[in-house]
Amino acid sequence: MAVNSSTDICNLALDLLSADTVQDIENPTSATESILNRWYDQSRKKLLREHPWNFAIKRVILAANSTRPAFGYSASFSIPSDFVRLLSLSSDLSVNKETLLPKDSYQFENNKILLNDYYGDVTSLRLIYVSNNVTVSQFDPMFIDLLAHEIALSVAYKITETNTNVERIQSLYRARSMMAKAIDGQERPPSRIERSRALSARRRAGSTHRNDRVIF
Repeated sequence: MAVNSSTDICNLALDLLSADTVQDIENPTSATESILNRWYDQSRKKLLREHPWNFAIKRVILAANSTRPAFGYSASFSIPSDFVRLLSLSSDLSVNKETLLPKDSYQFENNKILLNDYYGDVTSLRLIYVSNNVTVSQFDPMFIDLLAHEIALSVAYKITETNTNVERIQSLYRARSMMAKAIDGQERPPSRIERSRALSARRRAGSTHRNDRVIF
């Protein structure tokens, strides 16, 4: 049977628990459907945060906001509404080109990306990120399998009221998680990082004015 919906994935999770299947978790009419409705999105977003899944990666060009941020930052950029996890930022300047911004050049907070003062001439950013992909037909089969195990692990005790199922699903989940993430990563070519010497020199020259900055 093809897996085409959130309910299909949750029924895979119930199969792992030897529990009865459900009809529709999006419009729950039973206790089990209500439990699965609470956990489905949380489990899906958790897995998307854990790994840069190829099916969920997006690329966009962000324009700088009109309002300048405070406290040593030169520009801010609002993230997309479907943003889940930042993978990389790059910028193209008119004279000096830097294809990848180092992590100490920006701060991510309050759904915005803030650039340090020495990037004051940057008016756009190229963002690669993991998106909040909700279309089941686009999910990788191994992601679907892992998501079913994640959901089963989260609801195992609530539905079956036995720790045996929790321990069994935990063991299965660890093995499937390593396999799914390894194979997904193998399908991504290595990236070449290039930075301009002029921008790097500018960053080094201006690095002392923010010696109180906390890096997360």
